[in-house]
Amino acid sequence: MKNCFDIDLFNFLLIFKLFLKVFLIIIFYINFKISTIKISVIIPTYNRAKIVGNSIKSVLNQTFKNLEVLVVDDGSTDNTKEIIDKIKDDRVRYIKLINNSGAANARNIGIKNAIGQFISFQDSDDIFYPYKLERQLKNIINQKSNLDFCKIRVFLNSTFTYLRPDENQEKSLLNGDIFNELISKGNFISNQAMLIRKKFILKYLFDPEMPRLQDYDLILRMIPKVKISYTREVLVDLHIQKDSITQSRKKLKQAIYILLNKNYNFNSNQTRLFTNYLNFLLKTFFHEKK
Repeated sequence: MKNCFDIDLFNFLLIFKLFLKVFLIIIFYINFKISTIKISVIIPTYNRAKIVGNSIKSVLNQTFKNLEVLVVDDGSTDNTKEIIDKIKDDRVRYIKLINNSGAANARNIGIKNAIGQFISFQDSDDIFYPYKLERQLKNIINQKSNLDFCKIRVFLNSTFTYLRPDENQEKSLLNGDIFNELISKGNFISNQAMLIRKKFILKYLFDPEMPRLQDYDLILRMIPKVKISYTREVLVDLHIQKDSITQSRKKLKQAIYILLNKNYNFNSNQTRLFTNYLNFLLKTFFHEKK
């Protein structure tokens, strides 16, 4: 006759085997689902022939291989096309725009021409970590989200400056307070950090009238209707150059005024928080009285 210990051990082994079988089935399902997915990475570029090649290579070197790279040349006058032509990989597609119309329009053209079910954005001077797309795609599938964003390292003129989101923002994110954090303290979901379902972003697209803060405006329009997940690790190095749009104070001021006059369908408290934040930016950077 078996004692209680033998019976408990037997039951434990049965449960463990069942758990292991379920776990392996889940892993198989996730890997199978991932193998059927294609990701389109959109890179708008303008006169960045010297650095765009490294950006493209960081995408082609991803552990996730079923992808395409759409380089949308926004009217470059340098040898950008020559650089792209030297990259012998049939996953790279080149779209040349006759006139320079801005990164927002270039991204929108990339989105509309993408063949992947998921969209990621890269800039010509930024670098993806090799496992960026794979980690984020798995998180989207696990969390059943429409948009995933990761942590990024920001470099100003090649010098490491800060992490985005920072430690305080991350605490709010982990508490599920993404929305209030965004409207009261600013954007921490940059283009490079996103992986998003194409069918979802097609409904919104970027606003070409925004001279800066285009990703912030996009997120503000989407967030009430999108399920967001967060991959809690650094997966992108973002490099801000001297000639970057993000260095233009004039365009920042224009963008803030556009945001103040947009209707985001916030409730009264959300509108108050958002307006206070934008007025804080004006007072801080431009010494304006509100």
